[in-house]
Amino acid sequence: MVAALALCMVMAACSTSEPEPERGGVSPDYVSEVWVKREAMLHTFDRMLIEGDPEEVLESSTGSRGDLFESHVLHEDEDGYSIEFDKGEWRTDEAGGIVSVDVALVNAMDFNEVTWCEEAVTGDEFVDAYMDEHWETLDSQEEYTASIADYVDCGDGRV
Repeated sequence: MVAALALCMVMAACSTSEPEPERGGVSPDYVSEVWVKREAMLHTFDRMLIEGDPEEVLESSTGSRGDLFESHVLHEDEDGYSIEFDKGEWRTDEAGGIVSVDVALVNAMDFNEVTWCEEAVTGDEFVDAYMDEHWETLDSQEEYTASIADYVDCGDGRV
């Protein structure tokens, strides 16, 4: 019994909780790590489609790229392929949920390279480097979006 109590105390001490607003729920100012990483992958994938051969980029993105089309995250029109950044336009329920979109973006990052900044690296390495440097340094989605745009344009992400 003492061991179980000690284990509970250790687990409680190790967990970190987010501050909750007075009415409950997550603060409207809260920016999650998942949101930041998704945004970094979206901007990186968009640039991959612009900088590389879009057909090759999509082919390398493995079978889950269909989820990006089904969810309306990725569009094809007469000008080529484009990313829909307005999440209100997404239809994630048609692709199995937001997790399916995230998996598709991870696949795109794993199997394509960032070739437009210095030396070529996988999209995964590129996004991870951004997260290592910038996660928990900014306060709002707007600040992260500006930082990510700068980073994807080969800047340092400090805005």
